Amino acid sequence: MREKTFMRVMTLPALLVFLVIGVYPTVQGIINSFTSYNMTEIGEKEFIGINNYIRMFTEARFWQALGRTVIFVVLSVGFSYLLGLVIAVLLNKINIARNAYRIIFLIPMIIAPTITALNFKFMYNYNLGIINHFLNFFGVSNIDFLGNPSIALFSTLAVDIWLGTPLAILILLAGIESQSEAYYEAAKIDGATEWQIFTHITFPVLKKFTVIVIVLRSMDALKVYEIIQLITAGGPGSASETLNIYISKVGFNWFEMGYAATLGIFTLYFIMFIAKVIIGKTGIFQSEVSEI
Repeated sequence: MREKTFMRVMTLPALLVFLVIGVYPTVQGIINSFTSYNMTEIGEKEFIGINNYIRMFTEARFWQALGRTVIFVVLSVGFSYLLGLVIAVLLNKINIARNAYRIIFLIPMIIAPTITALNFKFMYNYNLGIINHFLNFFGVSNIDFLGNPSIALFSTLAVDIWLGTPLAILILLAGIESQSEAYYEAAKIDGATEWQIFTHITFPVLKKFTVIVIVLRSMDALKVYEIIQLITAGGPGSASETLNIYISKVGFNWFEMGYAATLGIFTLYFIMFIAKVIIGKTGIFQSEVSEI
């Protein structure tokens, strides 16, 4: 009895922190989403029911931002997973200076996203950026990575892929190394090719790790803010404006906190829905529970 009481008391600080920074802001956001609350206007919040939600679903700019968010997430997760898989397989085959190569590929994980974004912004510079200087060396004219509406979103996407790939490498490499070497040795003795070994031994083992990579990278890509804000600020115009950038503009530029709360609540449940779909379709965690 005393042990249970002690455990409950020890969890109270964590519970209090969760309530203060987790539950309370969410509840307050839900309440604000049903009000007309503009910080530039003096007066009480006015309850307007679901008008903010009607505005959101009938606003073209919202759907455009949502579309860009989906494109950003799909491409970021897809490319970071494929690059991570290829690099993880190659790293597993390296015997000389293996740890050195692993450290090199994991460097993006330890660099703050803000610093990375500012570095890439300078590298993308039309006149002074190293990327355009490199292209000029091969006879290619300068590319306006940040000023061209057709390219701006993909310029920020490349930065997120660069930051997210090391996580995929780390998880997938752990999955590859979890497989017993005996299977590989037996396959080689039987005359299996490298592709057959990968498709029949390595890749099936990575199913669980693939789901983890997809879920974690999807969550990261869905909440990307500082990279886009620092590199393009959603521009030119609204060409690279995702949901998070749009929410920040509504809340901190236009001061429409009620509508910003509506967009934020939608984004929160949209992320939860995506995670549920990914986990539900794979059934990976359900199978783990059933095995236990």
